[in-house]
Amino acid sequence: MTQFSKKRPLYGKRPLFWVLVCLLLWVGPAVPETSETDFVPSLSASIDKNTVRIGDLVWVTLRYEIPEDATLSGSNDIGGLETLTVIENKTGPDQIKIRFLVDQLESFDLGPFRLTYIDGQNQRHQVTTDPLAITIVSNLGEKAEDAALKPIEGIIATQSRTLSYLLWASGVLLLLLGAASGLIYWRRKRHILGIQAILEDPPHVKADREIDNLIASGLFERGDVKAFYYIFSETIRRYMESIRRFPAAEMTTEEIARAAQENPSDQCILPLLKQADLVKFADSVPAPERKDQDILVARTYIQQTRPATEELQETPSLQEVSP
Repeated sequence: MTQFSKKRPLYGKRPLFWVLVCLLLWVGPAVPETSETDFVPSLSASIDKNTVRIGDLVWVTLRYEIPEDATLSGSNDIGGLETLTVIENKTGPDQIKIRFLVDQLESFDLGPFRLTYIDGQNQRHQVTTDPLAITIVSNLGEKAEDAALKPIEGIIATQSRTLSYLLWASGVLLLLLGAASGLIYWRRKRHILGIQAILEDPPHVKADREIDNLIASGLFERGDVKAFYYIFSETIRRYMESIRRFPAAEMTTEEIARAAQENPSDQCILPLLKQADLVKFADSVPAPERKDQDILVARTYIQQTRPATEELQETPSLQEVSP
């Protein structure tokens, strides 16, 4: 009699397999929880070169991160540009590029810059960068004392003794003529019973007249914009020198900006002087509307800073000289 053995199913021998299946079905896939971090607005600044020379053009790149619902506040978003001569601005996604002219003689710190933005609740906020160091080097190179400077020759022939004698004789003749003229003037002045005081026009009247003559010359309309702004800038500088205690006519715009900190009324004229520097040194050509605006700013500054009437009046003095 043949005996048949009854085989048990394979899965019956592996109860651990079914336990694992049940555990997987019960636990399910584990999903890690992500923790949200608070967003912090930021602003960083970088420059394309740290070592520059006078007259170089340098790019400053400002990269910012602000909330998605925030917007920039307007044309005066960026602070820290007051002492720079800005040439142009470029705004891109999450960054602003600023190009300025190096017109300072000494090394200085650039910034810190400030960016103003408005959040979704119409609240104004600011983010700030750290300052950047700018090193000014000589146009003659890092070692100016080793530069090979060539003398200017050919203007005056130094080998001719005859020309040298003529120059000395001309100088002596001029001195004799000057001495004779002074003697004649002194003898005539002795017989004058009184000296009439010569009153010059006040500084603001003189400056207004020079601006009127400059406009009437038509330099700007004929395309000579650089000459127009050169004369315009010199007129403002001479007027400022006549009412302040520093030689503005001989100073750079940066030096005037530092000296003018004692007089807040002078701050409004600094953008005009920087505009004139752009025309003279960077070949910038302003529109006629900008020229008219600059003239209006200059006249307003002159009227606001004109000396008081009592300071301008002088009493003529009469001095009797015996013959």
